[in-house]
Amino acid sequence: MSLPLIAGDAVVGAMNVYAHAPDSFDERSEELGELFAVPAAIAVQNAQILAQTRRLAQTLQAALTSQAVIDQAVGVMRGRSGISAEEALERLRQHSQREHIKVSVVAAGIVQEAIRRARARRRPDLN
Repeated sequence: MSLPLIAGDAVVGAMNVYAHAPDSFDERSEELGELFAVPAAIAVQNAQILAQTRRLAQTLQAALTSQAVIDQAVGVMRGRSGISAEEALERLRQHSQREHIKVSVVAAGIVQEAIRRARARRRPDLN
């Protein structure tokens, strides 16, 4: 017996019930199946919403992290050359397009290089 899992106006899945003996399912079986299908549909829909929300949260967290690194790189570039934030960001974009790598990867390289240089200036014995 197969029953649709309906949540609102959408079918979110199906519940399949199997039996070994032929003609095992009667009208009462269908009624009971439909009773179980309602909370099952809600559970499936909730699981889908939770998974979607987690993916969105991960995407937003990654975007925030990337933006922080880009902002740090813009600050490094401004400190080195005195350019505006807009100019620094445009240079990052141009480098990204020229090298076919993400802006956040270009920015991370600039930040890592700035850290390496700062550490080298602070502790010359580590060179």
